[in-house]
Amino acid sequence: MVFNKMSIELLRQCVDAPFTNPFPVAAMPDSLTDALAAAAEGKISLTPPIETAGRFRGRLAYDKAKCIGCKLCVKVCPANATEYLPDEKKIRIHLDRCCFCAQCTEVCPVKCLAMTKDFLISSYDRKAQIVVDSGPAGTEADEHAAVKTVYRIDPETCIGCTKCARNCPVGVITGTVRQPHVIDEKTCIGCGKCAESCPKNAISPVEKGPDATA
Repeated sequence: MVFNKMSIELLRQCVDAPFTNPFPVAAMPDSLTDALAAAAEGKISLTPPIETAGRFRGRLAYDKAKCIGCKLCVKVCPANATEYLPDEKKIRIHLDRCCFCAQCTEVCPVKCLAMTKDFLISSYDRKAQIVVDSGPAGTEADEHAAVKTVYRIDPETCIGCTKCARNCPVGVITGTVRQPHVIDEKTCIGCGKCAESCPKNAISPVEKGPDATA
């Protein structure tokens, strides 16, 4: 066998430092099941998970019950990680495509999407990378949802051009030509498309709490 300089260097490194991180071998318990059972009984303590930064973007959480199927997250996703399901009028998320830009969480009008601090998302099963429903998106999302921004049309200024109704992505604006239009504020997603298209600036945002009636 012929050894070149590279082979000798590799052998030297293996002898001097066989592991760059000896923790998996040195700290691994004989039985993981027994270790978890002992931790549950308080006999041993487990090392707490690694603390992440305040603005860390981890696994995307999706609260299916809150989702209204507006498809805004699908439109803004640069990686095509959000897929719209027309039969359910909901979405599913492909984490193996997600680039963790958080644009979907910012554009979501009902805050059913949230970035968690979970970074352990690798898997041998591609189906495990599909998020269908992860339950409530978290306290921060609930706090945002407590105050909802909707849009309202001023009947005195509206000329009934129908542009707002034609640009509404969820079809919550009703009215006839040359007559003041009305926005259903209960189902309005607050995207602002109507206000952008209004030639008379007759549409303005209104903040509503969960118990607001007017």
